[in-house]
Amino acid sequence: MSSPIVPNTSVDVGNLAQQLNQILVYKIYIEKMPSTSYLDKNYKSTHYNNVRPSYPKTLITEILNYHMGPCERLVDVGCGTGKATVLFKDNFKEIVGVDPSESMLKSFADVIENDVAESERGKFKLIKAPGESFPEVENSSVDLVIGAESIHWCDMPKLFNEVNRVLRDDGTFAFWFYCQPEFMDLGPKAHEIYYKYGWSEQFMGKYLTAEQRAFFNTFGGPKLPELLGKEFRDIEFRKHDALHKDIKEVSSFYMDGSMTLQDFKGLVKSWSLYASWKRDHPDEPDIADTFIDELKTECSVESESTPLRVEWDTFHYLCRKK
Repeated sequence: MSSPIVPNTSVDVGNLAQQLNQILVYKIYIEKMPSTSYLDKNYKSTHYNNVRPSYPKTLITEILNYHMGPCERLVDVGCGTGKATVLFKDNFKEIVGVDPSESMLKSFADVIENDVAESERGKFKLIKAPGESFPEVENSSVDLVIGAESIHWCDMPKLFNEVNRVLRDDGTFAFWFYCQPEFMDLGPKAHEIYYKYGWSEQFMGKYLTAEQRAFFNTFGGPKLPELLGKEFRDIEFRKHDALHKDIKEVSSFYMDGSMTLQDFKGLVKSWSLYASWKRDHPDEPDIADTFIDELKTECSVESESTPLRVEWDTFHYLCRKK
């Protein structure tokens, strides 16, 4: 079966690694990009795809209602395994996924072949490139650009300039993040332990830049609207702060549910921070086991299989090309 990833070109998905190097354009500007294990060709992107949460239909609906323009072409910057990209397949005639990770794109190609109807596979194209530069997408040719849990890896001024370049007049740029799951019944101790292992420089947080930590802990930070305003207009921002909710502030990007500590351990093991820690500390106990063991002990959780109520901190931005 020919692959859907390059329209009008026969590509053997089984030999995708070689095909990606030969067919998909790769511009290397990642020396400005914070280090991430997602770029490692051996990164376990299939595990990532299996354990990462999807996004609510209410968020997709809000984005489409805001857009209100043509729905010919969509570009997903930092598409990863296509978690967000495929949610728009019924709305756009052409869908382009951009990502610098070969491993992620290979998993996305598998998703297309296994989970997308054969009649729709031809609308997908994958490009191996960083978000700051994907020149194979023409000027003013895109209706909607999205970025799901991705743009913090980019040089944002360069990214925003590139998004502006490819968008048609009045085209839409939408990006969003879930920051962390809050265990709603475990009290502040669970949040403290999460911060210790996930954000602090003592453990996995050392693989984040100070800017990235501030970005996630302040819902994008105060400078983000100013940066966006140089390239975009009609900027809208919404957040869901699980621990400090204002009942008057309702976000379409609301994620809650049940999660066991075993589930959470799988999520931790999908982080690039975890892969980086494992690489640099091969002889130490598994940091994910240590993290979850402390949560279990300090928060008096009976078992790693005990269902726990969680809500996610989230935020999202919508804006239009100037």
